[in-house]
Amino acid sequence: MTDLCVWNRCNNRCIMCSNPAVFQDGSDSYLYSFEKIIQRIQSSSKSWRQSRENINLTGGEPTIHPRFLELCYWLRKKFPENKLVLATNGRMFSYPSFARKFLMINNVVIETALLGFDQKSHESITRVKDSFIQAMEGIRNISKYRKEGQELEIRTILVKQNYKVTEKILDLVYNNFPSIERMIIIFPEPEGVCGKNFKTVGVTYSQVKEEIISVVKKQKDKFKDLRLYHFPLCTIPAKLWKYTWATQRREEIDYLPSCKECFYKDYCCGIHKDYLEIIGSQEFKPIKTKLKLKIGKNHQHPIEGIL
Repeated sequence: MTDLCVWNRCNNRCIMCSNPAVFQDGSDSYLYSFEKIIQRIQSSSKSWRQSRENINLTGGEPTIHPRFLELCYWLRKKFPENKLVLATNGRMFSYPSFARKFLMINNVVIETALLGFDQKSHESITRVKDSFIQAMEGIRNISKYRKEGQELEIRTILVKQNYKVTEKILDLVYNNFPSIERMIIIFPEPEGVCGKNFKTVGVTYSQVKEEIISVVKKQKDKFKDLRLYHFPLCTIPAKLWKYTWATQRREEIDYLPSCKECFYKDYCCGIHKDYLEIIGSQEFKPIKTKLKLKIGKNHQHPIEGIL
């Protein structure tokens, strides 16, 4: 996967953002001008075309870049075989004209976030008034205007403020947007603003375990594809392993010396380095129970089930 940071500003102020606070101060926004982004891309364009890897548009909030749509059209023209994956809070899509213009682009995935089950719970995390209303309307517009080859996934990130109502969030998604391709539950990366605010927003694997077991049990048949991101295998029961995906960069994660004793280390996503620094290693134990697994070919999602 290829990450392309489009913009260092955001129209939300999420209390668990993985970017550092200084990232959004705007002092170096000139580095994210349309021209500077093109220059960055040019140096890698040959390898991008050859690999046909996804091009992940990240931020800040990419969609508020002054020339965002122009950049997307340019990328699609230059890299017709690469899937464009947009990480967004969804708010700009509340404007129908913007949604329609973006959805003129084929072969895209839109990853948008819902962090609460209503306006109060969502905005206690985003810290911006009406961000929930805009996010919901944005997802409605994406659902309304998207065509074949345009995928929509919704993500929720677990923090102290919402992990006990995860089921309500998934109910909200299913009741309003049942046709989405994926529903993803993400354990937070304790870096940047999230790391700085960890005492306020941070959760541990032990805290969320029972909630995750319950939610997956009740919600697994509602969605086409339900996923768990950033969950080391020893933090959840084996029956949930088929929902786990490894999506963090290798330099972000680590394995403990004791992980060498685990029968399933090769299939595990690892532990975020900052989590180990903040919380420690006491939750992680090598698994030595022999299980017969169904192993697939996707290195990000190796475990397809327990036989």
